[in-house]
Amino acid sequence: MNIYWNGRGYQWEYDPGPPKNRSWPRLFAETPNYRKIGKEVLGREKFRWHFGPMFYRGRLWDNSVKVLVIGQEGAQDECLAHRAFTGGTGSRLQYFLNYIGITESYLFLNTFVYPIYGQYGSSLKWIAQDPDSPIVQHRHEIFNYVLKRNDVHLVIAVGNAAKESVVTWIKSRGGTCPQGAKDISKCSASNLDPFTKIIGVMHPGGAARGGSRVAIIKDFKKAANKIKKWMDEDPNWLRPDPAGSRKFDQPYKYGSAPIPFYDFSYGFPMRLGRGGTSSNRKDRQRSIQIFSAKGTYNARNVPLVYNYQAEGSNDGYTDEPGDIPYEPPKKKYRDYDKGPGRKFARLFMGSKPGLEWPDFNAMGAAAHPSFGQGAIFRGRPGKANVLILADQQSHDDLFTGRALTGMSGQHVQELLKAMGIIKRYVIIRTLPIDTLDLEENEVEEMIHNAQIQKVLQAIVDKIIDSNKNLKLFLSFGPQSREMTQFLNLANLPVIELMS
Repeated sequence: MNIYWNGRGYQWEYDPGPPKNRSWPRLFAETPNYRKIGKEVLGREKFRWHFGPMFYRGRLWDNSVKVLVIGQEGAQDECLAHRAFTGGTGSRLQYFLNYIGITESYLFLNTFVYPIYGQYGSSLKWIAQDPDSPIVQHRHEIFNYVLKRNDVHLVIAVGNAAKESVVTWIKSRGGTCPQGAKDISKCSASNLDPFTKIIGVMHPGGAARGGSRVAIIKDFKKAANKIKKWMDEDPNWLRPDPAGSRKFDQPYKYGSAPIPFYDFSYGFPMRLGRGGTSSNRKDRQRSIQIFSAKGTYNARNVPLVYNYQAEGSNDGYTDEPGDIPYEPPKKKYRDYDKGPGRKFARLFMGSKPGLEWPDFNAMGAAAHPSFGQGAIFRGRPGKANVLILADQQSHDDLFTGRALTGMSGQHVQELLKAMGIIKRYVIIRTLPIDTLDLEENEVEEMIHNAQIQKVLQAIVDKIIDSNKNLKLFLSFGPQSREMTQFLNLANLPVIELMS
């Protein structure tokens, strides 16, 4: 067991994303143009749009949510994970939910699906809370859909923006909040659901901005005691999840808990969600630096040099009218990858008995194990006509959680398109870790490792067995070409491509 996985479940568990047979994909695709709204209303950029929206974290299938947690907006960790509440604040709330016995039946949402510049204040009031604001209307659609598909027993608002958002939501449903955001537990929660109760807590991030940590801890303890009182009055209200238990026999300590793997998409950098913030922004929003568990946050005393200054281009990019490059498509909003499925997930992660990936650090790799080994595949391993074994070509794979997603991968994509292969392909990386800093002979030594060959053969065997119409094997790059000679490909035709 990797120490960076402790308390997070099994590393092959993941969130497949919104159910495609429900309204979630459409609702997320209907996100209003935050950037345009901010510039038109305030006359300046107000939202950090560069890395796209973060819609949720938690459960989206029917009757799976008992606790709805509402916050303000995400930060850089959430941008990388494309999930809400995955940084320090998310870890604090995860601990709080564990304390009251809720380990799975939760959903995290936010006032804004984009981070904001600066702090929440009066300049954002219309955008955030006026019923005529497109952002408010869209947010209410999402909140109301949570109620429609679930039996929500508790709503937790984290921070002042979230409390105000709950008040706005209650009023939109004909309810009242006599004390406003000051005490949202007094709101008429029955306007949401007959069994729903509401509570608010101070934002944990306030302590980092010079606020009172003592006051925040006191407020969380107060909330825990109020929830205990409600549970004592009605033992059937908000029952613990099957894997959870109420911890009220222990004093609440305001701790942090790691975010479970099943809250993230497959292949995400496992460094994220381990109990605190793991990254920071730089280069005027153009980049986010993620640090390994061994590194130091904000790179104190660590010299970092980045020579790549390209601004990027639209070469090769096409979209439909109304689409924004960093958001889900407006029409084809169900065109997203739900992951490899249970049949392949554990195998790809090197987690099947006897088919474990070896200790790459012991073999000379500098890639830190806290980043994980998830960016090994892309495509449809159970619905493929073409199997591609490819060398790592860029660092993009770490952030997308998918193999061959940089410029080289896009060239391969054009080749597949020319062959008439649009969806029925699968790409497997020769090695599941970052090796771009290694010398050629160091990588070659790994290619000749018997255990690595064994795992890759098992992956190839599984893909061949699962695809009766598999017709072709492509090797892409010198490492994959070298590895191909050690693999049994069941007489598939082989074509070697240069990287």
